[in-house]
Amino acid sequence: MSTSYDVLYGAFFKMIEKDLDFFTYSNVSSEEAMEIAKNRAKGYLVEAITALKINCSTELALELDDENETIGDVLTPIEINLLASLMREKYFERDFSLLKAFQLQFSPKDLQVFSPANERKTFMDMFESIKKENRVLMGNYSSRDRFTGKLKTIDYSMYHNE
Repeated sequence: MSTSYDVLYGAFFKMIEKDLDFFTYSNVSSEEAMEIAKNRAKGYLVEAITALKINCSTELALELDDENETIGDVLTPIEINLLASLMREKYFERDFSLLKAFQLQFSPKDLQVFSPANERKTFMDMFESIKKENRVLMGNYSSRDRFTGKLKTIDYSMYHNE
């Protein structure tokens, strides 16, 4: 059993559907535009899986099968949402990097003309909020059974010498 990339892409696309730049490409059909969007999303998926593996203890292998476009695990709705949310963070992280590079290129006076401080601050606050939300989601995910949602507990009796 496995989970299709399309399931994860769909969840991710719903999170960023208001960002028309992600889905709009010049001189391509809607089918080609969707293929470009999926190719971009695949990069975010790989980064999201890496982040999940680094930050969470999980029983999942999260092995990608590019030939069949599936992940080798049956993911729960919570895991799908978590990966999509991490994909969203990776997506905005690229814009954050561009914003930082843009700030270094121009003087504060230039930035007032091209990118008002309020817009930069709003974006940076939103990005930090997404990162914080994802840390909470990963912490909650790590502390719960993936199928039942019940908190994991430690059986201390096995460490007690009698």
